[in-house]
Amino acid sequence: MAPISGSVIGYARLSTADQAKGLTLEQQVSRLRDAGATEVLIDLLSGTTTARPKYRELLRRIGEGTVSKLIATRWDRICRSASETCRMVDLLCADGAPELLLLDDPQDLSSIGGRAQLRMLGVFAQMEAERIRERSAAGKAHRKAKGLSDVAPFGMEICGGMLRPDRRPFLSLLTTRQELTRAELLLEAFTVSSREGSMHAPWRHLGDTYGLWLDRTGMRRLLLNPALRGAKVSKRDRAKATWADVVEGAGGDPLIDPEEHQRYEAFIRGQMARRTAPDKRQRHVLAGKALCAHCGTLMTRGSVTRSKYSRWFCRKPECDWAIPKQRRNAVMEPDLLAAVLLAMAEQAPAVAAAMERQAMRADQTSATAPEVLKLQAKRQRYLALLADGDPVQSVIETLDQQIAALLAAGPADGGGHLLQLRESMLRRERITQALAGGLVHYPDPPREVVLHQSSEEEAVAAALEQSWRQQASWAAGQGENGIGPGIWDEIRELVRVAVVRERRLERLELNL
Repeated sequence: MAPISGSVIGYARLSTADQAKGLTLEQQVSRLRDAGATEVLIDLLSGTTTARPKYRELLRRIGEGTVSKLIATRWDRICRSASETCRMVDLLCADGAPELLLLDDPQDLSSIGGRAQLRMLGVFAQMEAERIRERSAAGKAHRKAKGLSDVAPFGMEICGGMLRPDRRPFLSLLTTRQELTRAELLLEAFTVSSREGSMHAPWRHLGDTYGLWLDRTGMRRLLLNPALRGAKVSKRDRAKATWADVVEGAGGDPLIDPEEHQRYEAFIRGQMARRTAPDKRQRHVLAGKALCAHCGTLMTRGSVTRSKYSRWFCRKPECDWAIPKQRRNAVMEPDLLAAVLLAMAEQAPAVAAAMERQAMRADQTSATAPEVLKLQAKRQRYLALLADGDPVQSVIETLDQQIAALLAAGPADGGGHLLQLRESMLRRERITQALAGGLVHYPDPPREVVLHQSSEEEAVAAALEQSWRQQASWAAGQGENGIGPGIWDEIRELVRVAVVRERRLERLELNL
């Protein structure tokens, strides 16, 4: 049942193959208007794809129930896919769907036979599209074997194996009756791209102005094609060709001035090279960590005039605390780093407890590993044999060594053991004390560590606190240069956010 009120929509479509057959948009639009269409949606793309802007708009409006009648000259103008035809038939037969009028092939969707005939039209339309594609592929292979240009880019045509601008009428504007060729459209796209310095701008311009939505990813290849300036790529495999394989003046009639196109190509390829180059910017220790407490914006690092140190500041103009040209929430980097390290030192007991829990979980993971459990079960079986008097003591000792080796290796994810953590903290404490006394040397071997002792966690916290307080004094004088690589990694890993209020560190949140 059709909607009581709605628009009478006509749909017209044209592709490259249809243009070669002599079909024109003006002919379709004129017939649709005569049939009663109050609005005509136009696509200039193949009917085998559903990625057509106006086709998607048509489906959306049908789904919203704002279309009372859909008019097209033939069904292949709407769709050239058998599966999409079946979907459209179901859509047009639903309650509230618009009436369908095909001028050349009228179909009655209220009957079973009419729906079956429309589905068959979709099958034949897809078969015709596949045959066109097959003939095109065969012709392309034949021309490539003879060394001729196998395909002409948009805006060019093949004549005698050479390329030349395509001056044949392609578009007829309904308002001004002006006919545009592919060469003129390509020149217009080139002008827009040269002016804007972008590949997105010409793609959007052709789509919005003429409804010509070309391949967005292929726009760059099209505008950078050396054939536009009359050049030819001498290498057979063009995907691997370089600038050295381009022979200027050997490709046919130029569409664009060669010098202008070469300057354009150098500019665009320079942009591409800069975009794909690796980022060599320095990663700062508090990047993405400093947060303005007044507006909630991440603070930016910038240089300070007549100072060798940088500062972190809130650059948001609407910040609640900022007064234009008078004050802003900013703090010198050495002061902020020292405050962060001192705040970390105050939370050293919580950090040490988290490290201990992680190390104990690592020990538990190692103890419950499948390899360890398998060896322990085997050991129990040999213990049962030993109880019966069999001489298997040496086998049990070997199994004990294997189990100990697995437990010492740690879990597969690289987590540390509790013993290793405490030993490393003892070494860290000795190094900190040596550096504080002005002596830089390797510490003595660590003393024996007892695992099950409550004071060990306090020792870990004390080592962390002492190390971070010493690093805070160095950071206050030297900034980032005063921080060692290990402390740098700890700040990046532990600090979640450093909240700055009125040029001072207000709160430090850690990842515990």
